[in-house]
Amino acid sequence: MGFPNLLGPPRSPDLNPIENIWSILKDRLNKWHPQPELREGMAEAIQKECRQISEVHPLTFVDSMPE
Repeated sequence: MGFPNLLGPPRSPDLNPIENIWSILKDRLNKWHPQPELREGMAEAIQKECRQISEVHPLTFVDSMPE
């Protein structure tokens, strides 16, 4: 009994589904006009957009990963 070798580096972003969520969040924040300028405004924008991301997104990315 053993573990199969995975193709790719051991710390590859491809193996970390949170990277996909960061990409979605970045895309949504880039659509804000005007862009928040102060730290407080950016924190508020991030929180608002995080609440808009469905729980389905992370599960979809995890399910799409090879076994």
